[in-house]
Amino acid sequence: MTELTFEVSRHAVAREFAALPGCEAWGILYPVAGKTETGPVLARVHRDLASFEEQPAFTLTTAAEPTHTLCTVVPQPGAARQPIAYAVHDAHGRLVGQITHERSPRGVRQAWRIDDSGKQCSVVGYKGNIRGWVMYWALSPFWVLFGLLGFLYDGGRPSSVTWGKPDRVSWRSRGGGSRKAALAFKSGRYRGDTGLLNANLIYAQAALYFG
Repeated sequence: MTELTFEVSRHAVAREFAALPGCEAWGILYPVAGKTETGPVLARVHRDLASFEEQPAFTLTTAAEPTHTLCTVVPQPGAARQPIAYAVHDAHGRLVGQITHERSPRGVRQAWRIDDSGKQCSVVGYKGNIRGWVMYWALSPFWVLFGLLGFLYDGGRPSSVTWGKPDRVSWRSRGGGSRKAALAFKSGRYRGDTGLLNANLIYAQAALYFG
């Protein structure tokens, strides 16, 4: 079985673990099936306090005691605001790949490219699909109404009638090969295929997308 489905949690309870020195407890990755958790936590995510908000650095560890490192995610030196390249190393310090945060060819959408060193492949995903963005901008004239409804019915808090930006992503091969998504994010949930992409890169991308 090479497929895994998981979510990222940053709730207070998901940060109740001892962070590594120089880091803060950032969140956890946990497996799910249907509407429920299916097993132990996949990874704890520690954010390096010395890293910048726009260029975070993470260390992912196991949840079982004693913990051990799964991978590290570090922005490459001299990276501009965009594109930003992150090197991902495994527990032994070996480079498993690189993740690059950039823009789509037309500069309209955010893009994430994952280069897997071991599998010699590259996949890219664009934030939001075309249909989602068309609907988002088509409904933009009604944002004031949505905000008013949120104020009246939810006490001014964010409401379900207030539209957020489209955020679903499917990472697919940039050239030849299988057109199956190596990793997909939809409705707050990730579905990855470790047969197509290194598991550490899947976990690292999930942390960076929310970072």
